[in-house]
Amino acid sequence: MKELGKDKALIINTIASFVTFIVGLGIAFFFTPFLTDTVGEEAYGFVSLGNNVINYITILTVALNSVAGRFITIEYHQGKKKEANEYFSSVLMANIAIIPVILAVAVPAILNAEKLLDIPVELEGSVKLLFFFILFNFIITLISTVYNVATFITNRLYLSSIANIVTAVLRVFLMCLLFGMLPPNVAYIGIVTCICTFVGLVMNMYYTRLLVPDIHLKKCYVHWIKVKELISAGMWNSISRLSQVLSDGLDLVITNIWISAYLMGELSIAQQIPTYISTLTNTLINLFSPNLTMYYAKDDTEAVVKELKLSMKFSSFFVNIIFCILVIFGKYFMQLWVPNQDVDLIYSLLVVIMMSLLVSGVTTSLNNVFLVTNRLKVNSIFWLIISFTNVLLVFIFLNTTSLGIFAVAGVSKVTGILGNLIFVPMYACKCLKIKWNTFYPIIFRYIGTTVIMMAVFFGIRTLYVLPINWITFFAACVIAGIAGCIVNFFLLLNHMERDIMINKIRAKVGK
Repeated sequence: MKELGKDKALIINTIASFVTFIVGLGIAFFFTPFLTDTVGEEAYGFVSLGNNVINYITILTVALNSVAGRFITIEYHQGKKKEANEYFSSVLMANIAIIPVILAVAVPAILNAEKLLDIPVELEGSVKLLFFFILFNFIITLISTVYNVATFITNRLYLSSIANIVTAVLRVFLMCLLFGMLPPNVAYIGIVTCICTFVGLVMNMYYTRLLVPDIHLKKCYVHWIKVKELISAGMWNSISRLSQVLSDGLDLVITNIWISAYLMGELSIAQQIPTYISTLTNTLINLFSPNLTMYYAKDDTEAVVKELKLSMKFSSFFVNIIFCILVIFGKYFMQLWVPNQDVDLIYSLLVVIMMSLLVSGVTTSLNNVFLVTNRLKVNSIFWLIISFTNVLLVFIFLNTTSLGIFAVAGVSKVTGILGNLIFVPMYACKCLKIKWNTFYPIIFRYIGTTVIMMAVFFGIRTLYVLPINWITFFAACVIAGIAGCIVNFFLLLNHMERDIMINKIRAKVGK
């Protein structure tokens, strides 16, 4: 296939990423209230809980898979095709080899799930079946992970977006088919997810053959010494994943066991939109990962820093608009989206969960530094300490205050803000051997711009006195979105960046 220029690749990948985000958000938008009303908020809460438990299992595999793309890409771009194949084949076979170990632990746990969790008696059978399909989906994902590297190597991430859109549309079709023809059962969600993930695997295998035909699985390329090398390099990513599990992944488990299954369901609903925003943020940031890896491979620190700053500005330009819309207009959204649930509670939880984006919306880009430079140890240890602190604080607040569910949802967000504001920027600079405050001007500019934008949006909400329905709500979001773009254009971007953007728009219009 013909190579894409850097700017063209960024534009195409960005558009594809946004389309994927909109499709995924649209599905969540329409299906979440349908599913909560059809199977009940308690049953639906077990979907998120099952996915969180899978995140616990990924602690075992992330050490290998998190750095595989980096190693394969660097070897490939340096012309070392044999070494790239060795990493590819070794990772794939290692993932297959670990499946029996996972099954040996997970299957007995699922069979005895009612002894470990608060599951209503009438839901035991369907919840267990749901957990089995979530487990099978993870196994398919584990096999397919290494095939995602093809679009990364060639910076054709839009092809992965196409695969995601295809599977998302298929998911809608199959959901409608099953829930329309059969009695409601929460296990259908797991069945559909398995089928869609398998289709995604087939598409990524095709992309690998198309984009990098010289990368393929061969027995002679499998070297367990390569697996050991990758695990050694990525073990700190496993620690990071453990940190994430302790900070966020335990929220639903703690709520289920120590508070109630009902509130677990309400919390899972509140987490839906922030999860999609986090996905969007990571997707936007990943658009820059191929170039960051390539520049670092060429030992071009100046280009790496420039790309990081661009990534920070690029992701935050979109994230803070969505953040402000949800905080200011979120209650109206919940009233329209899930009118049969406790809207006030869900909106309050949403605001608490969203607050972490006030900083992470701009600093998440810097997490790429630790992977690219292979300096994961200190970052992982820091967040592990923070995570253990979070769990301790949650139980202290649960036993000494009346915060309840808000303690579960909020503690990790407060510590996350502090960690992303203080530690991440400074340590990223240390890894790159540059001045410690290199990224702070962008961070403070983003925070200041976001605060001003919230004030503008609050003014729009105050003046917007039309009856709230879906049409007027979306109209308000459009008005706020336009206002947010204007605020970002003049306050988030500097003079040079504004001139570059204007010139590029003029060039496109001229063509």
